[in-house]
Amino acid sequence: MRSYHYIARKFFRFTLLSVFACSSYGKVEEYFPELSQILSNLEENSPIILENDQLVKEQVGNQVIADSLKGLKLHINLSMQSIYEDRPAQSFYHRYRSFGSFHAVKPIFHWGALQAESEIAHNRKKISILSYNKTVSDLHSQARHSYLDLYLLKKKNYLKKDSLALQNESLKRVVKLNKVGLSTKLEVNESNASLLENQILLADLQQSYANSLNQFKLITGWDGNLSFTDRNDSIHDLIPKLDAETPLMITGLSSTTMKRIQEEIAIEENKITIANSQLKPKINLVGGFYQDQVPLANSEANLLRNNVMIGLQATWAIWDSSKSKGEKISSLSRKRRLEYAMNRELKSFGIYIKNLKQNLDSLSDRIKISHELLKVAQTRFQTSKIEFDANRISANKHLESKIALDTAKINHIESVCQYVKTQDMYLSIVEQNHQ
Repeated sequence: MRSYHYIARKFFRFTLLSVFACSSYGKVEEYFPELSQILSNLEENSPIILENDQLVKEQVGNQVIADSLKGLKLHINLSMQSIYEDRPAQSFYHRYRSFGSFHAVKPIFHWGALQAESEIAHNRKKISILSYNKTVSDLHSQARHSYLDLYLLKKKNYLKKDSLALQNESLKRVVKLNKVGLSTKLEVNESNASLLENQILLADLQQSYANSLNQFKLITGWDGNLSFTDRNDSIHDLIPKLDAETPLMITGLSSTTMKRIQEEIAIEENKITIANSQLKPKINLVGGFYQDQVPLANSEANLLRNNVMIGLQATWAIWDSSKSKGEKISSLSRKRRLEYAMNRELKSFGIYIKNLKQNLDSLSDRIKISHELLKVAQTRFQTSKIEFDANRISANKHLESKIALDTAKINHIESVCQYVKTQDMYLSIVEQNHQ
């Protein structure tokens, strides 16, 4: 059985992640100033982040509770009584009396159990902080990706409207030509059917945009409109930056899951310590001060006594019907299971990083190819327009070149957006590692 410490040493020797040089690669918000503003207010506006923030505060409170188990406990008691006494051979006597007491307990030796409770609370607080940081990072990435999806839908809407305007002009032209016998009824019907089909597609795109925008506002807490203002069209200038430069490989990075598993392993180790202490004697330092009154036998007077006490208190649970034994077995099994999970996550994370690197290389090539395709489609459309204006090709043929151009534009934008999304996933891992 490989120990957790062996896994940890192996992990820190393992080269996991390649990262971007900041001077060459930018985040999505560097292209869109509007998105930068949205992300800067995300932690204040997002309901999900606000919820996780309360979870961290809850665990901070639990740590205070656990730390208090090791501390000094003080108790003060003040009493006032009305006494009615009927003493033999004496008259009936009534009086009031009051006295107080003070009690203190300080744990001395509990076989590490109280310290283990404190460390468990600390581990759980660290897990809640890891969860909070991952939620913030994931939500930032989700907001960036959703913003890019909305940007892409907006571009598709714009291009579809542009195509519809061209189709509408083409339909009018075909109708005019049909009236003078230069086009057939079939060409008119085909143009009209194509126009109606694209109107349906535009309506679907507009609905998809509206739905996605509502979801974006829900996760970010943003209630304004989106302009998608691109700083000098810089996102389209991504191509010149995709040269042969390869991201640098660095060591010592871990996933949030790995960090969480490390804390959970530490929790189980502390639970084993607690289980081992259950059937051992525990020693406390106790002290106190209390007052009492003792009636005198031959007098109505009372003697007020002040008492001071200090000493050691030992408690020893002898038998618990194997409860502590079962707790130890359970914690050992969970610890071993978590160590297996750590090993599996180590391999899985390495594959995930490798796949991201491969995806970036592939998307880089795809952007270059889609850019070349876009230039070809633009040339084709310009040639088609000249031919169409000279009545050497039909309206439908010219429309095909327009559709091909729009498709090339969308493919290029999709390639760029997918590259930026993958790059963001890459950088998010680096940021989480340094939190």
